Amino acid sequence: MQRKDHLLDDTQELFARVDDDGDGRIDFAEFKELLLELDDRRSADACFVAFCSIDTNNDGHIGFDELRAWWRQHHCAAA
Repeated sequence: MQRKDHLLDDTQELFARVDDDGDGRIDFAEFKELLLELDDRRSADACFVAFCSIDTNNDGHIGFDELRAWWRQHHCAAA
């Protein structure tokens, strides 16, 4: 259970850091900055494809639950 709590804390911290304007959602520009921070240098088109795949409710933004699901997959795959 401790690992799950740690992952949740990490995700909350990540979301707050990436959500530059504090509106509770991540837009495409904020997401591109996250990818650069993660040293993921995808093309603009590849960034957009990744953004759309994470934005599962198709509202044009990434919410916390969407980021958490992606981060869990991304973080666990890297471990």
